Amino acid sequence: MKKIIAMALVVMMALAILASCGAPSEMKEAAGTWTGVHTKFVGDSEWVEEEEFSLVLTDDGKAVSKRGGEEYNATWSLEGENFKMTETFLGIKIEYTGTLKDGELDIFNGDPTDDLTCEYVYKK
Repeated sequence: MKKIIAMALVVMMALAILASCGAPSEMKEAAGTWTGVHTKFVGDSEWVEEEEFSLVLTDDGKAVSKRGGEEYNATWSLEGENFKMTETFLGIKIEYTGTLKDGELDIFNGDPTDDLTCEYVYKK
C-alpha cells in the first residue's frame, strides 16, 4: 500500500511539474515579430511616421526592441490583454504598459495621460 501511495505521489508531482513548464498560451500566441505601424506623443493629435521600428517577443518573456537602427533588450509579460515590458537603455530601465487586443499591440513608455509619453502601435 505504501508503494502505491508513493507511486501516486510521484506521478502527481511529475504531472504538476509538466503542467508548469512552458509559457502560458497567451504568451505563446503573442510571441513573434511585431512591426511598428505608427507612434506619437500622447499630447500630439497626429501620428508620426517614424523610421522602421519593431518588437520581437519570445515566449520565454524576453524581447528585443528595434528603433532608429538600435536594438534594446527587454523583458515582457502579458496577463489577459494587459501588456508590460521593461527595456534597458544605457543601463536605465524604461517601463512600458499597454494592451494587446484585436491583433494590435498599443504601448506607452510612461504615464499614458502625460503629454510627453510616447505611444507605440504595432501589428504582427
